[in-house]
Amino acid sequence: MKRNIVFLLLMLLACPSFSQEKLKNEAEQDVINRLTKATAAIKTLQCDFEQTKKMAMLEEPARAEGTMHYKSTDALRWAYTSPYTFAFVVNGDKVMTQSENKTEVVDVNKSRIYKGIANIILGSVSGKKLFDRTAFNVEIFSDGDSWRAELTPLKKDMKRMFSRLTFCFDKKLEIINRVEFTEASGDVTVIQFKDMVLNRDIDDKLFKIN
Repeated sequence: MKRNIVFLLLMLLACPSFSQEKLKNEAEQDVINRLTKATAAIKTLQCDFEQTKKMAMLEEPARAEGTMHYKSTDALRWAYTSPYTFAFVVNGDKVMTQSENKTEVVDVNKSRIYKGIANIILGSVSGKKLFDRTAFNVEIFSDGDSWRAELTPLKKDMKRMFSRLTFCFDKKLEIINRVEFTEASGDVTVIQFKDMVLNRDIDDKLFKIN
């Protein structure tokens, strides 16, 4: 189960690097404030994603596709549809994982790992706790048409899993479009979001936890 969760989290595509510039002090805080405000205005978000995982033991990257649905009530469904089916559902203080043969429900308040995972996934979309400097060392870069936020975990549980988390935001839309999580082992999984739809009604049944 934990292996599936780690695979879920390592979802992401590195921001294309152009003439990057590290922002400092007021400029950095201004970008954080803008992104936090913009993401707070998102009531719902739904999109498709493409994932590529690069592993040292594999010659070719492993690829997967899926869908994401989010509501600002701290509800999120992350579902793989190809080449296998697996879903990770967050709804308030509960997390549910679904595979073809098994469903598991977890109270995130009773598991630091699951709580950290839920915060990272929700934070990447909603902006909540994404720039928490008690949990991460945060650096913001200007990269062409994107802002890139590089987060280095400070807490032991996350450091065991990841060496760096990178989130890319479209400057014009002020919304996340790519993310990169680098495992402590050096493996990287990349995902690109596409066909984003904002603030359209989403059926609550998608976030139902049995």
